Amino acid sequence: STNHKKVGQNLKYDKHVLANHGVLLSGIEHDTLLQSYVLESHQSHDMDSLAARHLGVKTISYDEVTGKGASRIPFEQVAVERATEYSGEDADVTLQLHRTLYPQVERDEKLDRVYRSIEMPVMEVLFAMERQGVLLDSALLEQQSRELGEKMIELENRVHQEAGQPFNLSSPKQLQEILFERKGLPVKKKTPGGQP
Repeated sequence: STNHKKVGQNLKYDKHVLANHGVLLSGIEHDTLLQSYVLESHQSHDMDSLAARHLGVKTISYDEVTGKGASRIPFEQVAVERATEYSGEDADVTLQLHRTLYPQVERDEKLDRVYRSIEMPVMEVLFAMERQGVLLDSALLEQQSRELGEKMIELENRVHQEAGQPFNLSSPKQLQEILFERKGLPVKKKTPGGQP
């Protein structure tokens, strides 16, 4: 029900699982994976990593419950007691993460706007795209590809003309020779390897 607000970790995944069984998950209010992404996009966003990083908690991993490799069993074959422990911890840790992460997002007006106005709505768009697929106009894509290819060749020819000779634009060594040695552009800073 939309009236019952939900908090979860990677709810787009859960929404797919439930949709596979004819259940439409609605009332999604918060997603801790997206909160984490908004706060620290460069970090891992899986629940085990988030719990360790933000709560100092070592969670029960999926591998510990189902096994690994050839000995892995489907989750439905996990003993009910073990599955209950794993699932209960998931729910508890998710709520703890929300109570830790969301206040940090909410304190920063820009982060809160990105989270609420972009990330949360885009999750619904991505869900729909993943569920239904997308329609591509392959003829238009082919035309655009051809136009971009022609433009690239034209630009490359202009660069070669300006340089006074053809060279490999993808070669840092050849670029260095053309830009700094032949054209005499000033070297502002050298890279750790000594290149301009």
